Amino acid sequence: MFNTLTLRRSLLALALTAAASLAYADTTYQISLDTSSFSGTGWIDLQFNPGNLASTTLASVTLTDFVGFGDSSTALINGAVSGSLATGYTISNTDASGWNDLFHEVNYNGGTISFTVTFSGLADASQSSSQSVFSVSLMNSDATAYLGTTDASGSLVALNYSAGLTDGSGSVAATPLVNSIPSSVTAVPEPSSWAMLAGGLALLGLARRRKQA
Repeated sequence: MFNTLTLRRSLLALALTAAASLAYADTTYQISLDTSSFSGTGWIDLQFNPGNLASTTLASVTLTDFVGFGDSSTALINGAVSGSLATGYTISNTDASGWNDLFHEVNYNGGTISFTVTFSGLADASQSSSQSVFSVSLMNSDATAYLGTTDASGSLVALNYSAGLTDGSGSVAATPLVNSIPSSVTAVPEPSSWAMLAGGLALLGLARRRKQA
């Protein structure tokens, strides 16, 4: 006799596994910098640049959910940068010079500077996929010195993005950096991933209630 309960459990397990894998594969991250040791205003420098202009695939980052940022009128841009605080900024790795940079005033008095970054970009299957690097730096009020790091690049966070060649996905890997500003980079699963996981858990709960009944 065909066991429908076993089938349901198998399908549920597959759904939960798929949801978990999707959650880990997401390319949206919440970046937070602890600025409680500073006061007044300063600057944040956000860059997204290709590792190799000749072979790096087209990609971009979208920045949203800003905390601690100053007025949009303070923004200085280089290369392929567009948007505002209200709509979100987009930085692409497409500028011919290879220098794509958003320089924005921030307020350190709140103790936290944070935002969400979403990576996107799909390579043609015939292309190689060199990494592009998204980096975050903080500077003092007159933009003469980097804060919290002695690294020559001034970076507090550096995320390396590789576009997927065939399936539309990409991968992100952080570069280990030594600095004195506590920071966090937290993956933000996409709504579809959470919906699939929640649906699987709901089915599991329903199956358990039916068994108890």
